[in-house]
Amino acid sequence: MEQKMPDWESYQNVPLSITERSIYNLHRRRALADIIARAMCIEGPINTGLFKDAIRRTVNRHPVFLCRYTKEPVTRFFENFEVDSIDIRELNISQRESFLRQYSNAPMTLDTDQLLNLSLLRTGENEYIFLAKCHHIIADGISLSLLWSEILTEYRQLEEGKSYQPSPDSVNFADYIRFENRYVLSRRGERALHSWRDKLANEYDAIEKASSGKMVSLCCDVLSSDIKAHLLTQIRARADAAGVSLFAYLCSSFQQVLIEKLDNHFWLNTSLSLRIKREHRRVLGPMFRLGNLLVRREETWEVKLARLSREIHHAIRTAYVADSIGPHGSVGNNLSAHFCYLINFFNVARDQEDFQEIYTGDVSKWVRLNENIKIRTINLPARITPYGIYLSLACYGEMLRANFVYNVNCFNREKIESLFERWRYLLLHG
Repeated sequence: MEQKMPDWESYQNVPLSITERSIYNLHRRRALADIIARAMCIEGPINTGLFKDAIRRTVNRHPVFLCRYTKEPVTRFFENFEVDSIDIRELNISQRESFLRQYSNAPMTLDTDQLLNLSLLRTGENEYIFLAKCHHIIADGISLSLLWSEILTEYRQLEEGKSYQPSPDSVNFADYIRFENRYVLSRRGERALHSWRDKLANEYDAIEKASSGKMVSLCCDVLSSDIKAHLLTQIRARADAAGVSLFAYLCSSFQQVLIEKLDNHFWLNTSLSLRIKREHRRVLGPMFRLGNLLVRREETWEVKLARLSREIHHAIRTAYVADSIGPHGSVGNNLSAHFCYLINFFNVARDQEDFQEIYTGDVSKWVRLNENIKIRTINLPARITPYGIYLSLACYGEMLRANFVYNVNCFNREKIESLFERWRYLLLHG
């Protein structure tokens, strides 16, 4: 019997979110612009039937993963989800890498393609690669990590013969869109929108000039590092002493090192991405909230900390209408990658720490799913636009994981390593 998702009819009539509309317009310009892809190695005797059943059960709980989009006027429609299962044991390592590269870089068509692809590739007797790929219009990176977590939890429960009954979500993506639209149309939302327009009033010429350029999708690489508990304690203490939040301190250090190390004059330098309201942090869908943080070269470290702290506070209060100026909006999409920088901060609850490295999407150590099965994430070739450097930070309890995602077209690895080391130094010494 066909398994229908909850709220099938009501979701169809929910208007597109700000982010969905921005990414739809971006997609019309370049199909590769917003593909998110990740890969997980699995070793052990998994029950492939149960694993695929866990995938179907999990995906069908979240209608946004079943979305496709009509052409103008843009509306959602829904199609049943299919899991791919492919045996590639006959391929050698080079051929597998080529397959993964083609898989992760293949474009998606919004009205005809399944916008979430989950594939189980068999690479050995008890060896698999679990591939996840989706279009950013239906999910962000955090959502994809949360989806992985739900699938793994569901599989463990099914394998143990238990009936997995996840606690019902108090808020879903449709609720979030309704909240967002109510905010934008409210008096407070209108004031916030005017505030951002006034802030950007002197930048119209720069935006217009950037809009005439060609937008391209650029190959990216990742440099990752962990900041352990004792160092993070020192960093928190320095932020507290300065009277700013940890996030403001991390942003200030990032901006300062870019000012020191980069020769070009960048304009839209650092943005922030936060799931603002606590009830939205586990909602699956494209929730990329952005606020512009100005860059000023001629200011002391203390002044920078205080200014960015104020700007972050303002951005958090107005972030729901700021998406049009971020990397997924009219400004960010039209800026050269050399001039666009982003910082993303993700807090993970303590009950998820067992899989902390799995969530980040970069190469991880092996993690035990149970006594027979272990998993780890592996690198997957990425093409992202228009970021010059994307600093993604995930705070798991007392550890901070930092990923510098950078365009290899614009920066070599030595440059990024130099940026990274200077950033760590500033965090500890100011």
